[in-house]
Amino acid sequence: MPYENWFFIEEELWNNAFSYNERKNKKIYVPSIIDLDIEDIENIKIQSDNHKIAFEDFDFDDKLSTNLWLENFYRIKVKWKEIVLFDNHNHAFYFWYEARKRWIIKDNNLLFHMDEHADTRDNNKNISKEETGDLDKVFHFTNYVLNVGDYIIPAQNEGTIWNIVQIRNTQNLESYKKQYKWNNDIKTWVILNLDLDFFQPDLDFIDYELKKEVFLDAFYKADFITVSTSPFFIDQQLAIKVFKDLIKSI
Repeated sequence: MPYENWFFIEEELWNNAFSYNERKNKKIYVPSIIDLDIEDIENIKIQSDNHKIAFEDFDFDDKLSTNLWLENFYRIKVKWKEIVLFDNHNHAFYFWYEARKRWIIKDNNLLFHMDEHADTRDNNKNISKEETGDLDKVFHFTNYVLNVGDYIIPAQNEGTIWNIVQIRNTQNLESYKKQYKWNNDIKTWVILNLDLDFFQPDLDFIDYELKKEVFLDAFYKADFITVSTSPFFIDQQLAIKVFKDLIKSI
């Protein structure tokens, strides 16, 4: 079963390809996934093993940024819905197809994408609908082909994503409220895809309560929710703090 056991990626592929030749560390860690009761979210803590690096690259100041994440990925049931929490955002790709396999969603989903980044770079690599029926193939595509910036377009090309609503700034948040907040008759399946880097300090000029308001509304409209902690783009203690606040507000 994919993600049943943790593993390292040691090849110059996927998120491990960033600055691969300039880094001493040549591998990144992918945790296993476990179920977590909503009452136990206080148990979400930062990885303590410094050898289990989730993402490593040089930042905008050409300083090597080494980022740890958590011991596990988590499935959390909240208000009859399922949230999957993980580190690097391309893992969302696998969990969308797993959710489709389990009939939580179907094809042609509306994607509410709350994120500092668009994540819509086209790497010109795709997966067929027949291949997406095999979760082992989806797992391999997610972990050895995609990276944090290019996982949405292959899902759109295959047909799981129908339309993308980008929520990345104040104007997007207000547009969401105008178009969707009072619309409880969305005639398609809905995925909410949150990157917690949308709450990083450089974006504090965007009102926190407005972000939270839109997240909570989108949560209730969504059939499935994926959340990334983005270890390179936001301090993980802050990401966890924000996640807990959002979940406790549902």
